Amino acid sequence: MSVHSSLLSSQPPSPYHIIDFDLVTLNGRLILVGSPDRDRLACTWDPASHRWTQYELDIPDEEFPYTELTSIGAAVVDGRIVIGGGGDHQGFAMWDLETGKVRLSAQEGGTSSVVRADFGDRSRLLVGFSGTGVELWDPSVAEPEDDLEDEDEDDSVTEPERPSPYDSLVNIAELACKSRASSAAAAGLLAGRPVVVAGGRDGGVLVWDIEEERHLAKFDDLDETPTEFALAPVDGRKRVVAAGGQSLVLGDPESNEWGEPLTVPGDEISCLTAGTVHGRPFAVTGARDGTICVWDLAEQRLLGQSLRGHSSEVFGLRVADLDSRPMIISSAHCDSVRLWEFPL
Repeated sequence: MSVHSSLLSSQPPSPYHIIDFDLVTLNGRLILVGSPDRDRLACTWDPASHRWTQYELDIPDEEFPYTELTSIGAAVVDGRIVIGGGGDHQGFAMWDLETGKVRLSAQEGGTSSVVRADFGDRSRLLVGFSGTGVELWDPSVAEPEDDLEDEDEDDSVTEPERPSPYDSLVNIAELACKSRASSAAAAGLLAGRPVVVAGGRDGGVLVWDIEEERHLAKFDDLDETPTEFALAPVDGRKRVVAAGGQSLVLGDPESNEWGEPLTVPGDEISCLTAGTVHGRPFAVTGARDGTICVWDLAEQRLLGQSLRGHSSEVFGLRVADLDSRPMIISSAHCDSVRLWEFPL
């Protein structure tokens, strides 16, 4: 297996510095959805056509007349892209990307991190708030359209009260996000049950069962406190992948025990992603100094050399197939989106 990996010479010609991004599949095409460092804007990049498109967003709150999207997640609902995001000074909000119309919003509290959580046949946007829990928002839910008043309406007729679209929101106060990256919390299915993984408000790391509203597993604190999380199948079992400081470690939810930590080259870890490529479990870490590392989780080793192309903190990482080739997509503060060959 070759371990060579390099920055692709043909980078997406981005007109923006992308702070954070997510990936969706729309009509069979992979689409990058990004948050440029510009007020009231979001953008997409279509790798097949190398085309960037800009979208204007409505403001979610009249008292806060601009948008701050330092964190963003995206999902496809009825053939349309829905995005959600926020920042230090803006509460979380969701928009229909094409029209820019606000679907739902939380006007209080800043937003630390956002990532799409896929639970089999349904998706949610997992929103982290620094030290104050996490929430799951349903991207298919929106505020109802304002009804036009009928001049002849009979005021004596009482309409049944409509359920609030915010009733679908799930709050998990027992968890706490300690990072601004999308990997500040992770979510997925564990033994068929929807779970969220993040730091516990009272310490340790929790695997939280959403439906039963209790933790399924609790890991003790490590020497270097984990701040980034993912889930990945390793040796036929779902494992917690955690990173913090310069350590990467696997946790077994059945035994509540950590494995032996791996030392990550470069500066402190700032983001993480994990999954499988050609049936092999992997993790990719990004660091504050721009270093990116790819790990074989089954063999507990670094694949190839550290990847260096960013000059600032890596904020977003994803792995996706482009033209049937696995690629690493990364973003960093004050830098352009970059593509890397996945080391195979």
